[in-house]
Amino acid sequence: MHCPASAETSRIILSLMSGTSVDSIDAAICRVWQRDAKLDCEVLAFREHPISPGLRERIFRVFQDEAGSLALACSLNFEIAQAFAHAALAVVRQWDGDHRKIDAIASHGQTLYHIAPHMVAEAAGANLGWVASTLQVGEGAVISALTGLPVISNFRVADMAVGGNGAPLVPFADYHLLSRPGEGIVVHNLGGIGNCTWLPPSGEADDVIAFDTGPANMIIDGLVSHFYPGETYDANGSHAAGGTVNSELLSRWMEIGYITQPPPKSTGRELFGRQFVERIIAEHPAGAADDLIATATEFTALSLVENLVRFVEPRGHIDRIILAGGGARNGYLVGRIAGLWSGRASKTSAPGKAELDIVVTLDSLGLPITSKSRECVGFALLGFAHLAGIPGNLPGVTGAKCPVVLGDYTPILMNQH
Repeated sequence: MHCPASAETSRIILSLMSGTSVDSIDAAICRVWQRDAKLDCEVLAFREHPISPGLRERIFRVFQDEAGSLALACSLNFEIAQAFAHAALAVVRQWDGDHRKIDAIASHGQTLYHIAPHMVAEAAGANLGWVASTLQVGEGAVISALTGLPVISNFRVADMAVGGNGAPLVPFADYHLLSRPGEGIVVHNLGGIGNCTWLPPSGEADDVIAFDTGPANMIIDGLVSHFYPGETYDANGSHAAGGTVNSELLSRWMEIGYITQPPPKSTGRELFGRQFVERIIAEHPAGAADDLIATATEFTALSLVENLVRFVEPRGHIDRIILAGGGARNGYLVGRIAGLWSGRASKTSAPGKAELDIVVTLDSLGLPITSKSRECVGFALLGFAHLAGIPGNLPGVTGAKCPVVLGDYTPILMNQH
């Protein structure tokens, strides 16, 4: 990271993010600037703001798509915005800076549903009549009214409006912050869903690819929550480490069409969420809990490696796989990814590169961005791009017809300070 050339060329963006795991509202205050063709940033403050158990339960209830969910989604649009505003104010207090120096809030919101383009044809077979679309809630006007700051929100819709998947968007930031000419780098986020970005040795944005590989923590977390009340995730993979992988079940999951579907592609709870977990439990009532958790963990690792082998390696060598997100804190999962990658030794890796040195965690690299803050910082860069009129999508990643500026801008509605 470099220091900005001058204050006049930089913006201070407060970014807000809640992912598919709904484990916290991540809030970051970043100074972002442009140097030549690249953006750079300095993380001034970062906070994992808790989501109240009641709000988290209501969010998961709307995921179930049951009667009354339309009214609940309408209410959550404002409820989540209020929680996001509180998270913003809390990180400002932690920063102990002047709120008037913040140029804008960039809020990803909370995804309630995402209909990727590939899902439309599948829905047509069931006479659902869907169109490709996405729904992130957390109304920007509410955040602005409660914080007294302008808000950029609803980032994904512009990309989908021009034919894209609307995801993933964080590869825009990966390219600017982590790409290194001459190196083939995979940045793989292990959130609820696993998504990878390949930063090519060419160093060219047009050559970047990124896509969702399948589940990361989503199935694991669902099983842990069911079998171990009071736990919401498998801390360091202790349950998985104590179980035995069900090979037959793993093989069946690996046959799910999404796993081998070529990118661009994106997925979420609509495929690997609560209904998926409930089917597992219903089909294996006598199954040992830790065996199922071990199988779900192996599914995450194997589907990740399978996607890299099928869709990334043919494009160029992989010198490093950088793991980020909450799953990067799961030592057992990280070990299984490293083991599988080493076991399927890449034929295209740079000569002399030790296989066991390829898989690392973002936190081990000593960068200002961490495994937990990466996606939040990514939306800070997208907020800067909006203000600067820079397209924030990578068409080669999302499948969009053209680059577009992302986000809806809400000006200050009332001064709270």
